[in-house]
Amino acid sequence: MDLFKKYPVAVILSVVFHLLLVAFFMFSADIFSEKKINPKPTVNVVKATVIDESKIKAEAEKLKNIENKKRLQEQARLNEIKKKRLAEEKRIADLKKQQELQKQKLAKQKADEAARQAKLKEKNLLAKKKAEAAEKKKQADEKKKRERLAREKAEKLKAAKEKAAKEQAQREQALRELAAQEEQEIRAQEAVASYTDLIRQKVERNWIQPPGDITGLDCVVRVRLIPGGDVIDAQVIKSSGNALFDRSVERATRKAAPLPLPNDPKMFNFFRTLEFYFRPGD
Repeated sequence: MDLFKKYPVAVILSVVFHLLLVAFFMFSADIFSEKKINPKPTVNVVKATVIDESKIKAEAEKLKNIENKKRLQEQARLNEIKKKRLAEEKRIADLKKQQELQKQKLAKQKADEAARQAKLKEKNLLAKKKAEAAEKKKQADEKKKRERLAREKAEKLKAAKEKAAKEQAQREQALRELAAQEEQEIRAQEAVASYTDLIRQKVERNWIQPPGDITGLDCVVRVRLIPGGDVIDAQVIKSSGNALFDRSVERATRKAAPLPLPNDPKMFNFFRTLEFYFRPGD
């Protein structure tokens, strides 16, 4: 049955061949029986038998060749099927392997993407916290800056007010001092004018007229004093044109020391250097 399943055509041909062979032998036996009744030449019978066996052998060989050929074809077909099956199995195995690799690759990509997203989320969260901290610090710095500017502004305003008040006080003080100075200078000028006449009178009392005609002669004398009225220098700065007259006035000025001065020590600054006009008899 296995041979019939594998080679049905060959089995059928073999059975037919054997049936034909049996029929042939049976037919030959009948002929031989008849020939005994009606004998024919022996030579011819042998010859016919030989010819028939050759044909049978040839036919058998032909059938055998056909069977072998079909068997080889069937074997080749089965080998081809097996080859294709193996190739298909290999293709399926490769496909499964590729699918598994692709699955692993996708799983890795998914894991990498998840890790990247987690890292990005962490980074964004850190950046957000950092930005919030920076914003808080910025707001705190701006608040401190505004407070500092406000303090500075208040301090500047206070300083400006104090400065203005101080300057105003200084201006008022300066005006008072200027007024006092002007008043003192006026008093000093009056005192200088008054004491200059006294000084000139005292110099004139100590003056000795030089020989010669002095009619119409006059000069201007500059005298330098120290506290107490002592003379440290006397010099004619506008000459009379007469040297003897000029020197006589200088000697008289020195001789008249101490010259009269106000009792107020503050007035001395106006008497350190004096100039007076000298003309005898004025």
